[in-house]
Amino acid sequence: MELTIEQYLIPNCSLIIDELNIAYKNCSADEMKKVADKSFSETDMMMRVGYPFKNMARYTTKTEDSDDSGKTNHDIFIENKRFKIELKYLRSWRTQSGTYSCSKGWKEIQYDFNWLLSEINNDNKGKSAFIIAWFNCVDSFSKIIQLGEGKGGKPLVNESKLCFFPFLIRPQLPTRTADLEYNYEIAYQRLQITPIGYKGKECNCTFVGKESDCFHFAIYY
Repeated sequence: MELTIEQYLIPNCSLIIDELNIAYKNCSADEMKKVADKSFSETDMMMRVGYPFKNMARYTTKTEDSDDSGKTNHDIFIENKRFKIELKYLRSWRTQSGTYSCSKGWKEIQYDFNWLLSEINNDNKGKSAFIIAWFNCVDSFSKIIQLGEGKGGKPLVNESKLCFFPFLIRPQLPTRTADLEYNYEIAYQRLQITPIGYKGKECNCTFVGKESDCFHFAIYY
């Protein structure tokens, strides 16, 4: 029986976390934040995720438009297995005042979720995946991704965004983005997502990481 894409990615992402834990075990929280914001990039993560596939992996930058078939390129493409992987690396972005405190906008994340749900709906389940990767160096996941209803320091949670993150829990109601916490008890489990506004579409998610880990992944497939 042929392995599905998540059966390759989950153990690989676990090994990446082990590697980074060793590399940054003596870093303080502030030092880790600087590493996350300034030293790492999305390309760094792409290369780590694709490394086990060796020469089978093809990497694509955002400046490339399409492959020979006219289809949009993917961050990582494993041709012999027809695996397609999109990846987003989350970190804090530099503001006009020079501080690294601006979170990732939702538009790009939504685009990749739309792509994955379309792939699954077109019978490519088990062949396509969307990975979100980030350093565990901020006190709230909402500081590196916009999950609120609107702008402001502590907006209320947007339900249509939150449903994509089943590993987050609400400690209270109403819930503001800064209130959200990780539910580490469900790490490494297959979680089903039925997103709001996507009639008849669903996907699975596996959250990879422990509270003591310096890095986390969310793998959608």
